[in-house]
Amino acid sequence: MPSIIKFFLPALIAFAATYGICKILLKPAFARYFIEEPGGNKLHRNPVPASGGIALFIGILFTALLFEGSLLFQNYFYILLAFVLLFLLGLIDDLKPLGWMVKLGAQLILIIGVVLLADLRIESVLLDYSFFKIPYTLSVFLSIGVLIFFINAFNFIDGIDGLATTVALLFILGLMYFRIPFSPIFLMCTGAGLFAFRRLNKSPAKIFMGDSGSLSIGFLCASLFILFCEGDVQVSSTNLYSDQLRLPIALTLFWYPLFDTLRVLLIRLSSGKSLFKRDKKHSYSLLLRVGYSHNQIVIVVVLLTICQLAICLLVAPRVGLIYYFMFQVVIWLGLHGMLLYIMQNHKKISNNS
Repeated sequence: MPSIIKFFLPALIAFAATYGICKILLKPAFARYFIEEPGGNKLHRNPVPASGGIALFIGILFTALLFEGSLLFQNYFYILLAFVLLFLLGLIDDLKPLGWMVKLGAQLILIIGVVLLADLRIESVLLDYSFFKIPYTLSVFLSIGVLIFFINAFNFIDGIDGLATTVALLFILGLMYFRIPFSPIFLMCTGAGLFAFRRLNKSPAKIFMGDSGSLSIGFLCASLFILFCEGDVQVSSTNLYSDQLRLPIALTLFWYPLFDTLRVLLIRLSSGKSLFKRDKKHSYSLLLRVGYSHNQIVIVVVLLTICQLAICLLVAPRVGLIYYFMFQVVIWLGLHGMLLYIMQNHKKISNNS
């Protein structure tokens, strides 16, 4: 089969399936089971069904299995199983909210299982040409922590139209460009499915992905993060200056969920509030409050991601990873300072008007 058909036919089918299923789920007979009403800490103004995760799950997984099922089952069975189970966990939560403790406990059990059974671990760190092998027990705990944090960080940013979908799409496309050692057909189906879903999820959103989508796609991104960082040096990408850039590139592609979640958690800790109670402290909530639209916020995140990726590729090889990560912390602190300045300036203008 010619390569153009081998890779693009699955993508076209995944796109059509995801979009078509979304359209079906928007019909009142199905939508009424998943309606998210506005109000409280939610930022949308009209009732919207949160069933898009079903379309993404079917469009991505079933299409990929149709074209490359044997290889996926042979090499990534437990990752696929965790993907399915996290989708089902999210689906149950969409239909009847479980509460954060039950949901986090279930995630923890599933993640422990996939780390141990699939050996999905961060095993080493390549830092400024120094190779550090992580002891097995520490590697297990570190990997569990990374997976749980990434899943929930992605879930946290699913608060405005098109944001989480765009972040995931950028992440997948970036890893494909830098040649992650994973099924290219599955990645093509994922990118196509996300692109199709975004057409209905962009502002004003007709459908949300819901927890069924945010948990499963978040897990997929977290798993790909580890697989990319642990990629075999024998399949090094010609688009990488060095394999030591794998970690900073992966972090840069997923920077926004990490930045926003760390920022919110630190704010909640400093104010003595629950880490898991919803509020409007997220950066996208603040930008909405001062007048940015959903689309403008998504564009800002995309531009900042591109800028940080350019900085990573240009700066990290020249100054080394330790200095680069220090520089990255400064950038994140600067972004937090800019948010504070924007909010204070908005308050002054509101008080004077």
